[in-house]
Amino acid sequence: MNKKYRITAVLLIICLCISLIPESVRAQEPEEVPLEEVKEPERPQETEKLQGSDEAGEVSGDDAAEDVTSDSESSDVKALDAQSGGEVIEPEVTVEDEDPGKGRLRGDVPEEFYGPDGGIRAKATGLQHNSKFAGYNIIEGIDVSKYNGTINWTAVKKSGIDFAFVRTSYRGYGTGKLANDAYAPANMKNAAAAGVRIGAYIFSQAITVEEAQQEADYLLNSVKGYNITMPLVFDFEYFEGGRLAKAKLTNRKRTDICLAFCERIKAAGYTPLVYANKSMLTNDLYASEISSKYLIWLAHYTSASNYTGDYTFWQYTENGKVSGISGVVDKNVWYAKPGEDSMSFGTPGASAVVTTPDVTELSGKASSYDKVKLTWKKIPEATGYAVYRYNSSKGAYEKIKTISSANTVSYTDTGRTMGTTYKYRVKVYKKTESGTVYSKASNTVSVKTDSTMTGKTNATSVVVRKGPSTLKGKLTTLKINTGVTITGISGSWYKISIKTGGKKKTGYIKKSYVTIIRKPTLSVKAAAPDKIKLTWDKISGASGYEIQRYNPSTGKYVKIKTIKKGSTVSYTNSGLTSGLTYKYKMRSYKTVKGKKIYSYYCPAKSAKTN
Repeated sequence: MNKKYRITAVLLIICLCISLIPESVRAQEPEEVPLEEVKEPERPQETEKLQGSDEAGEVSGDDAAEDVTSDSESSDVKALDAQSGGEVIEPEVTVEDEDPGKGRLRGDVPEEFYGPDGGIRAKATGLQHNSKFAGYNIIEGIDVSKYNGTINWTAVKKSGIDFAFVRTSYRGYGTGKLANDAYAPANMKNAAAAGVRIGAYIFSQAITVEEAQQEADYLLNSVKGYNITMPLVFDFEYFEGGRLAKAKLTNRKRTDICLAFCERIKAAGYTPLVYANKSMLTNDLYASEISSKYLIWLAHYTSASNYTGDYTFWQYTENGKVSGISGVVDKNVWYAKPGEDSMSFGTPGASAVVTTPDVTELSGKASSYDKVKLTWKKIPEATGYAVYRYNSSKGAYEKIKTISSANTVSYTDTGRTMGTTYKYRVKVYKKTESGTVYSKASNTVSVKTDSTMTGKTNATSVVVRKGPSTLKGKLTTLKINTGVTITGISGSWYKISIKTGGKKKTGYIKKSYVTIIRKPTLSVKAAAPDKIKLTWDKISGASGYEIQRYNPSTGKYVKIKTIKKGSTVSYTNSGLTSGLTYKYKMRSYKTVKGKKIYSYYCPAKSAKTN
């Protein structure tokens, strides 16, 4: 057979053999071995049992179970839903997802904790202490949170650690909700049992004084039942992209937030402590104002801090090693004057309890288009009152006035916008030796300013324009003392409703050509068989008042008196006939450029002589 044909025959035989192999066998690929699930390590890793843990005093067996707290955080990724077309199911955001501690406390330390003067990750030895602490006792301590995992506190104590600040709570960096650190109860209990002095802290994201006070109350509640022998701490630091960083507060507001927290803690009988890094203390707070009243805990990760302000505690590294803790931990020193190292910062006794003032009752009403008058019930034990108005852009109440007199029970909020609703609350405060204590907020009142206001023209010939500019066309001209209804404001112009040519139109008039003067509220009553007394409220800006009495024989009102002082608020009409009814009305006036500009008349009031 020709060689060419032999080769062709062999190829045909091979193809025939392949076709006889089952398709399922041909399509089979090697089985893929699934990868084990890998979780992102947190700081620190899970604590391993220490060698020699059967020593007396160490936690083992059933007691060890009390020293373990579960962390509900998970880095598991939800699988794709086969029926959703491959769409990723996003987990619901919880306050635990917004824990600001998952930044620095897990090892992601912002640059400001080091500073441009030396980003040296300080070691446990070789620290250089500021000369101002010469002669002080230098006491070693740590601060911990759930990110340090389960801790063997007996081993910690044996390693030379004398105190610990335990994170018990935090505020979410997004929603601002408050939450507890799940590891706190075990840390507080076991640290104290091992002989470690304990304090506690809240990782703040407060952006108002009210939130700082709320955080203080939350921290106080979290330490109930524990023997606190170190300060209670306000951890004030930024979380990148968090609510505190985004709020861009002034130094004054940030400082007031710290002071408000400290006042609340002090009033409860504990010692407050403000924690902040060097950058925050130097650039974002009035640190000397805080340190003049309360203790400072400096965070500056270097072997020798050059911070010149006052501080009592120094957190010098986030990378410390301590027996009993797996991974790294924040390490601190406490500079204690001789004798202070044995002092107790203190769980308060009954004598330290301060009673909060009673809550007041608030009412309010619009007093004009741009004013709201608030009044409240007097509280006997009050030192004063704090007035708050709701800020819708921030979603929080802001203090607008502090009333320092306990006898003052009203306040007028001016400069408001026409036809706008405002919400208010009032808190009672009381000053004590321990600090200022505030009551809970009063009831909320909502007040809408007047949607319109009335005024009178104060010039002999006032041009009404089609728009808020002298370049706009003229609608009409008004004489002096012509009443106008103002419906809005546009810069230096009033927007008014006016009738011209038999039609209702919108016009604009210069503010300087209109006098706003409110009409009085009149009351009348018999004072004697031949006298009736009239009283009214004082009108702001009034030069005087004009009183008229109705004449039944002519069917008209006749002027009977002109009051030439705006401060006068009463008049007695005498020489009347006993047993007759008399009717009165009045208006206020303001002298402008030598001319009297009158308000509208008030509603008529009647009284019968005796």
